[in-house]
Amino acid sequence: MANSWILMVVVLLSIFVSGSHTRGQQDASQENQDAEKKLTDFKEQIFMAGSDATLWCANNVTDVKWNELIYIVWNISMQGRKCYLGLSPKLHNTCNDGKRLYNTSKGVSLFIPKISMEDEGSYFCDLSIKGGSRAVNVSVSVTRLETDLVRENGQRIAVCKATYKKTAPTLHWEPALNFSLKNASGKKADTYFIIENRVNLPDDVTISNLSCVASYPSVSGSLQQKSTLHITTPGIQFCLRMKEETPTQGEKKKYGG
Repeated sequence: MANSWILMVVVLLSIFVSGSHTRGQQDASQENQDAEKKLTDFKEQIFMAGSDATLWCANNVTDVKWNELIYIVWNISMQGRKCYLGLSPKLHNTCNDGKRLYNTSKGVSLFIPKISMEDEGSYFCDLSIKGGSRAVNVSVSVTRLETDLVRENGQRIAVCKATYKKTAPTLHWEPALNFSLKNASGKKADTYFIIENRVNLPDDVTISNLSCVASYPSVSGSLQQKSTLHITTPGIQFCLRMKEETPTQGEKKKYGG
């Protein structure tokens, strides 16, 4: 009987120790995850397709100088492919698509020439300098914003079209117009989404520039992009064309008219 009682105590004690150890591991793992989140800055940036993009591995771009670097590595996960680029201690670049580190008077940055939608993804920077270390995870989105002036059924229509993959923008015109506005429409094209906003533009409108503004919600607040449509009055265009095509009296004599 005594032996059975001792055996039961041992079993219960083993279960208690095992449970405490498991909870300790879970707590330690959770603490590590929380510490990683606290040490890593999470950002979101949106760029216009075709523009040059610059990413910084610091809140203040002047914080990181080339001569203070111990190492800097960008691990990049894009659409369907991954690569890394950094100085650790030698320069390494497996991207081979124009991305490179820039050392300027402002500090060290990652430069992406003529960014495209294929460059969208997660850009994780791990940085160590003489004064400490830091990490930043930048979610990069790329959009294309276009404006055009078309004619449908004899009516001029200003068209604004935004192409995106992740975040849908809201579109509006500047200056604000009091003309008939066609509701924005959206559709999917391959792996992208397209949203359009159209406004009827009477021929007697004398406005010279009309801008479409795309607003994107983000963790850092609303971001905006703008595309400007240059408008000329049809009547003025016609007069200029007639003047160019009709020879003067002197030209008639010159050409035997």
